[in-house]
Amino acid sequence: MKYEIKILSGITCIFAPMQESNSITIQIGVKAGSIYETTEEAGISHFLEHMFFKGGKKWTTPKAVATAMDKIGAEFNASTGKHSTSYYVKSAPHFATEGLELLADMMVDAQFPEAELEREKGVVIQELKMYEDQPIHVCDEKWQRFFFGEGNYGRPIIGYEATINGFNAQALFDYKKALYTKDNLVITIAGKILDQEQLESMITELFSPLSEKKEGEKPEFSRNLPLEKSDFFKKGTEQNHLIISMPGLNGLEEKKYAASVLCTILGGNMSSRLFQNIREKLGLCYYIRGNHAQTKEFGIFSIRAGLDKEKFNFGVEKIHEEINTFLEKRFSDEEFENAKNYLIGGIQMGIESSDEMADFLEHQYLTYGEIKTLDQFLAKYQQVTRDDVESLFPYLYRDKRWSYHIE
Repeated sequence: MKYEIKILSGITCIFAPMQESNSITIQIGVKAGSIYETTEEAGISHFLEHMFFKGGKKWTTPKAVATAMDKIGAEFNASTGKHSTSYYVKSAPHFATEGLELLADMMVDAQFPEAELEREKGVVIQELKMYEDQPIHVCDEKWQRFFFGEGNYGRPIIGYEATINGFNAQALFDYKKALYTKDNLVITIAGKILDQEQLESMITELFSPLSEKKEGEKPEFSRNLPLEKSDFFKKGTEQNHLIISMPGLNGLEEKKYAASVLCTILGGNMSSRLFQNIREKLGLCYYIRGNHAQTKEFGIFSIRAGLDKEKFNFGVEKIHEEINTFLEKRFSDEEFENAKNYLIGGIQMGIESSDEMADFLEHQYLTYGEIKTLDQFLAKYQQVTRDDVESLFPYLYRDKRWSYHIE
């Protein structure tokens, strides 16, 4: 795995040549996710992402943007998260310049015409309603509000119907000016790079109009754990969707690798304790999984499951029993080694394509300001010991567990 970091016109650029690849991905990541919004702005990061695809100065309409990419056989899309928004074009290597120029036109020279803006409100509200019809998504959104409270981490990324309807062009321009700045974004180019010098020259020229520095400071993360140990939301679903969550390790803590091993043994794959005992032996659910997610500020252990409504309480108790058994009787050497190999294999296979490599590099740099290579990640997991994993057991004790479900 090779990569090079360059600063071009004040912008951090990561070049990762994969000469055996048949594609190239150009991706722009911006620290402009939903946690940077005020309550009144809820959803503006996501709405701005949509509006960039409405055209700039060269490609002035949504159809022109789509046609420009379709005619070169490119994949192009974007996604908004809590911390950042990413835009990418993946194409054949000889179309790299077209993809880069389109991304620059969309972002640097965005126009936000009023008619398109009003029309897109309807599109995004329908997207919101689509999510509201998905019980798993609703459970996750309600759980975030329950676990994080009313602050920036507790709000939905897409926002609310009222805030979406309140957006106007000036609000979008102001938000873009504040956060879409040279010091606040990363351009990652991964895949078969035919002419890096040409791409560097284009970046310097096309992105030069952006402001040098972002306005304002990153919002502070603060959270008080819920006072109640459980809560629920009545939706009228065919099954009950459950999330059991516990505070975990943040992304700067070295034992985060051990946390991933722990969660893999407990519920991370099809041979895990929870999958085998709750689904395969008892038949109480279709999906059940354990996970440890982290940001620089916090980490969360979680277990998610969709349970039979008639046997919900029984199922919840069995999940708690399974966690308790895991803590009391520990785990075998075979389970331990299998979990590490599972995680190592996932990382190795997860960066085979140019878009996966771009994601891998961008996420690390935007989150931590540095990049670990594949070999460094593999070494971290190989170095995890049984003692490292067992030292995390106190995070999973029953008095640390909060549960939320919809029914």
